[in-house]
Amino acid sequence: MFIMKEGYYKGLYLVGALYDIILGFGFLLFYKIIYDVLGMNLPSNPAYLSMCAMMIGLYGVLLFMIYQNPKNSRKMIIYASLIKFGFVAVVLYYWFFMGVEYVDMPFRILGGADLIFGLLFLESLKFAKR
Repeated sequence: MFIMKEGYYKGLYLVGALYDIILGFGFLLFYKIIYDVLGMNLPSNPAYLSMCAMMIGLYGVLLFMIYQNPKNSRKMIIYASLIKFGFVAVVLYYWFFMGVEYVDMPFRILGGADLIFGLLFLESLKFAKR
């Protein structure tokens, strides 16, 4: 059972790492094309987008580090969960307090995916050493 759980959690963090590395560095390098394809308005200052995209890509690197040894990554798992819930909180804030029109559909989808990842990351704390 222990080996099966370890394989599951390693897979979870590998998928999460690839998701954020591709998303972050993809937006960093190809944000104009991605925004155009998704029909979204470009921000007035793309430097903010680039900074956020870089952070998401680097966050994927953190998840890859957890993937390598999830059993001994408890503090990194807590941090990873907080980052996911932070993005969800930003999406929900703009949705409920600024208006749904401030949250483009791709960000709603990404917020839902991050909520699921965040909950699964928290669940993986049962596996990680104290």
